[in-house]
Amino acid sequence: MQPWRPNWQTRLLPGLSITALVILARLFGILQPLEWKMLDLSLRWRPAEATDPRITVIEITDEDLQTVLPHPPSDQALADLIQTLQTYAPRVIGIDIFRDGPVGEGYPALLQTLETVENTVLIHKILGLSPVAPLPSLSENQIGFADAALDSDGFIRRSLLGINDQDDNYRFSFTVRLVEKYLEPDGVILENGLRDPETMRFGPAEIPRFQENTGGYIRTQNSGNQTLLNFRSGPSPFETLTYKEFISQDIDPELIHNRAVLVGYTADSVKDFISSGAIQGMTPSLVPGVHLQAHAVSQILSAFYDKRPFLKALPDAFEYLLILGSGCLGIALVYWRRQPMVHLLLGVSAISLGLVSGYGLLVASWWLPTVPMAITFFLNAAVLYPFDQSQLQLRSQLEDRQKLINQTFNTIHNGPLQTLASMLSRWPVDQSAPAPMRSDLKTLNHELRSIYDAMQKEMLSSTEQLVLTSQQSIDLELPLNELCREAYQITLERYPDFFEPIIKIVAFEPLKDEHLSIDQKRNLGRFLEEALINVKKYAKSTTRLTVDCRQRDGNNVIQVIDNGEGFKSAPSKPKGYGTKQAQTLARSLNGQFQRTKSTPKGVRCELRWPIEQPAWKRWIG
Repeated sequence: MQPWRPNWQTRLLPGLSITALVILARLFGILQPLEWKMLDLSLRWRPAEATDPRITVIEITDEDLQTVLPHPPSDQALADLIQTLQTYAPRVIGIDIFRDGPVGEGYPALLQTLETVENTVLIHKILGLSPVAPLPSLSENQIGFADAALDSDGFIRRSLLGINDQDDNYRFSFTVRLVEKYLEPDGVILENGLRDPETMRFGPAEIPRFQENTGGYIRTQNSGNQTLLNFRSGPSPFETLTYKEFISQDIDPELIHNRAVLVGYTADSVKDFISSGAIQGMTPSLVPGVHLQAHAVSQILSAFYDKRPFLKALPDAFEYLLILGSGCLGIALVYWRRQPMVHLLLGVSAISLGLVSGYGLLVASWWLPTVPMAITFFLNAAVLYPFDQSQLQLRSQLEDRQKLINQTFNTIHNGPLQTLASMLSRWPVDQSAPAPMRSDLKTLNHELRSIYDAMQKEMLSSTEQLVLTSQQSIDLELPLNELCREAYQITLERYPDFFEPIIKIVAFEPLKDEHLSIDQKRNLGRFLEEALINVKKYAKSTTRLTVDCRQRDGNNVIQVIDNGEGFKSAPSKPKGYGTKQAQTLARSLNGQFQRTKSTPKGVRCELRWPIEQPAWKRWIG
């Protein structure tokens, strides 16, 4: 039998299985929350960008509501605000405040103002159980919905640009309407995409459409037209003014002139907040809605004017190829077989490099599957390494065993075997001799020469087995009573001329073997084989053989009893190798071995050991 050698299946299959499990975990959405959080953190930690020069946010704070503005602001207050803003000639005014009917005084004034100041856009709500209608007199291009596409964790990472309302009418978002009016003086209109006809485009700025499996998303509802939000990084993405600062008119006109001006609440009392972990300087879950609208508008305007990229992801097939590649890299690191500390340093360095590379690509607006790649690499590098080291140790042990086998057999071959072969070759064929002697010598010659194959079969096998002197093997995973039955049967078949005429009484009942090691079970099988061979050797005139393997008086007992003439009361002689081995086995089992005279004649060979091992044995074993 050939010694066990690792092949490509045994080396690659565990690592590929781990990689496949990670891919399955991703496909089932298990890794989605981790990928979202990594995206948020990476966007939050990006280098600060310059403040967008095209957008100003006018914040309505708690102080404004307590001192200069009622809540909700009256129609007259909104009309006055819009008229005052218009004096600075902004490109577009966005009012991020719901208004579906009269509030306080000045409703006619508000309607008249909105009719004359056409570059004003108000919000409405079209989704959910409580839609909010716009003011009825507004034109279609003066209203945009403010509904958000929240993820299952309540955070926002996508911008909803267009969708059908509950009456199946296609509506555009507040963001799109603001961008439309801002770009109108440049002669740019909203068009269908060129690469993707189903998406939106402003001039050369084609907005990548969000798909259900974009980036770390798995089977996410993507109705309408959505895109990932590439938040503007830095603590000051936009110029901001409070309502009180604006009405004081002590401001720089350039903060309003030719800009997109968004007006909305930042007051804690109004609670117009949406969760986002990607914006610097703001506590997650406490990002004002007007700031999120500013980010959504800014990413489109920046793409048009500055060629600032939208956030993009690779096609699914490329992402999973990257995950597979990271798993293979982890496998390669394991089989590079460095020392543990070097392996650890290389693994940490590779993961760190991967995370830094993923962060760097996100700075360039590419969202890679960094989390599953890192997990796949880590699991392969960490889990397979001790397994491979144990295999290396096993192979080293097998090589040492092979050397021992070769040395042992060379010693036997160059000594006793040569002597035996010389005796047989010099023995005249016609010379008389005891009848069985020539046959026994030939059998001995064959058995000595078969030792090499038997030792290889048992010591170099990848499975746990007992190889008897007949070279037949027994699976050591069998229950002990079945193992003994197999050893008994094989040994008897080896000497049919002796054992067939004998009356045999056998009992192989279940034995308690939970606490036995593989080596102990192997030695018990060999003990029974030797006891049976001793009967054949020494028990002359045997007519009855009893083999008894069972539990008795709290012990496991293996007995071999014959009625031959093998036991002599001659003076004691030094113990043989078999007796020493049996006594050593008995001590390892905390039991006893005895070879005694059977009544009226014969020999009783018995090994017994307690069913329940002592506590200290169990602790050690």
